[in-house]
Amino acid sequence: MNEIYALLWSKKSNGFHVEPLSRTAQSGMRFFQGNMTNDYLLIAFGTDDEVSAKADELRPLLIEREEVRRLYDSGKGDNAA
Repeated sequence: MNEIYALLWSKKSNGFHVEPLSRTAQSGMRFFQGNMTNDYLLIAFGTDDEVSAKADELRPLLIEREEVRRLYDSGKGDNAA
């Protein structure tokens, strides 16, 4: 049987993480039991190849978001009075 993988996305780090879906479920239960939050969100699941392909497909959006964040952060000081 082929293992199912999870593609996770973190807004804070603007990155992806791939892990077995079973690990994602275990981690989710740990966070639930501890009444904690987690920055990583499940955005896709499938075979390792499918999840990797989805990450490759979405990576340009991460790069674009990082560029927007960089430009925004560099412009913050320009508006200081």
